[in-house]
Amino acid sequence: MSYNNEIDELGSINKAIAELEATASKLKARIKAKGLGVHMGERFVAEVLEYDRAQLNTKMVKEMVDDEIISACTEIKHIQSINVKEVSVGR
Repeated sequence: MSYNNEIDELGSINKAIAELEATASKLKARIKAKGLGVHMGERFVAEVLEYDRAQLNTKMVKEMVDDEIISACTEIKHIQSINVKEVSVGR
């Protein structure tokens, strides 16, 4: 098996991002608990907002129209992705 440093570096970065996102989620929950409005830190300010957002219910639309309309409105894009997973220690 060949060793590829870029893969390990990307995996480490992804792991750090996941940990930071988990921390950010917890902090956001604590800030939201303070209520609506502006909340000051020493270096940053956070504003807790509440509003409505319109969102298309695609499941409902698919139930209302036939497959031909869905096919005509479907856009297919070619993508490339990278999935990085941590290998187990005892391979």
